[in-house]
Amino acid sequence: MKIKNWLIILSANLLIAAMLIWFYPSTGDFRCDNPFWNGYLNLAEVLRAETITDMTRLTSASKSVALILVPYTPLEDSELASIEGFVRKGGVLIIMDDYGYGNTVLEKLNVGIRFTGKPILDPLFNYKSPTLPKCIKFSEKIEGVESIVLNHGSTLNVSGGAEVLAWSSSFSFLDLDGDSDWDPGEPHGPFPVAARVRLGGGWLIAVSDPSIAINSMLSMDDNMSFIRKVLELHGVVEVLIDQSHIPMSRLDEAKEVLQTIYSYASSPVGAIAILTLTLIVCLKPLWAEEVKKWTR
Repeated sequence: MKIKNWLIILSANLLIAAMLIWFYPSTGDFRCDNPFWNGYLNLAEVLRAETITDMTRLTSASKSVALILVPYTPLEDSELASIEGFVRKGGVLIIMDDYGYGNTVLEKLNVGIRFTGKPILDPLFNYKSPTLPKCIKFSEKIEGVESIVLNHGSTLNVSGGAEVLAWSSSFSFLDLDGDSDWDPGEPHGPFPVAARVRLGGGWLIAVSDPSIAINSMLSMDDNMSFIRKVLELHGVVEVLIDQSHIPMSRLDEAKEVLQTIYSYASSPVGAIAILTLTLIVCLKPLWAEEVKKWTR
């Protein structure tokens, strides 16, 4: 087979692969364009949230804006500074974390809340499994919420002027050794799972399980109502969801590469380059014919 035919087949296959990658939904955890069980698509749609990947977006945010942050990858010092400025000027920061880098943010903001990073189990109050514990006690400010369901979540340590918004049951415990059973010496509940603290003109809210808001969990018990109530309590009318600090799947990485290529191709420089390449390919047969005439 001629090289030309091989190139045509290769180009066609690459085009098909690119189209499949482009149009297939994201599968990454907590991705707002992920419609599958582990995504945040439903949350983003219900809240009409805007996704951000650059913390400089926070500089123009108003007091009625909330940022939902799932810090599963480290934050740069400049990002931490932007977040602190956002909160102190009146913004609402909601950190949803269990085993990530949430404490880095909390330490930077110097507040009396920390994520324990230890798994919470509840053998009595749960949804089908101790790893899906139900939290049934709430602050009187969280009206109308009877229970929320965690999914392999953690707990909080709360001190100072921080206020607890939700607790696990007294039957819950921290599974320190990972054997799924309570052992002597392992702490038992109730544990704080959501808390808030005033910071400057704004609020910081910590929730010890980002999975309460994934597509498969959002409709469980009062999970969505709890999120709505927290937003209403702090006067939030606009929600931003950060997408830059969650791990990327291979598919997400491929999508990002295609997006970069598309952005370049749609720019003036890229358009000129593509036009030039197209002209070269189209005119090549004519040039070859002219060369043959001159060499006869």
